Amino acid sequence: MSRSVKERMLAGEHTLSGDPELGEIAARSRRACYAFNNAHPDDETRMAHLRSILGKAGEQFWVEPPFYVDFGEMVEIGEKVFINTNCVILDSCKVTIGNDVLIAPNVQILAAGHPVAANERMVYPFEDEPERMNFVNLAAPITIGNGCWIGAGAIILPGVTIGDRAVIGAGAVVTKDVPADSMAVGNPARVIKQI
Repeated sequence: MSRSVKERMLAGEHTLSGDPELGEIAARSRRACYAFNNAHPDDETRMAHLRSILGKAGEQFWVEPPFYVDFGEMVEIGEKVFINTNCVILDSCKVTIGNDVLIAPNVQILAAGHPVAANERMVYPFEDEPERMNFVNLAAPITIGNGCWIGAGAIILPGVTIGDRAVIGAGAVVTKDVPADSMAVGNPARVIKQI
């Protein structure tokens, strides 16, 4: 039996964009994000829009709008997590955020990517749609451990694990794993001290 595009995507294999199942999941996520982002600030039910699409969410977590997530169901958020404004999560693979995590404004958590070689990244044409381009996607999971602080404007790339209690400096581009109890800064991020 052949596996679905979603199953292959979650396994980190090359997949083509435009899969109908993933399109439906993404559309549901867009609707929920729209409802969340446009809810009145006093609306006590606005977090329910995000809970309806997330794979797992703690009883106590908070997100400041605006917020964007591709699919939602591949995201697991722990307890006592605060996500500040303009967070983007591309969850083409599992994204796990532990307990007691602080995520500053403008953070991007990007489990999605594409092949580096252009001839592997774009596929032309579709026989029945010769003008349509098609992207080749690939993804790898991201894990943010318990007690982490992700600084403003940080970008976390596919396949990265950030250990418990680590701090990611503002504007850092995290391209490889960061050990627990350490601080990483820069582009590409490098560990500058243990904490």
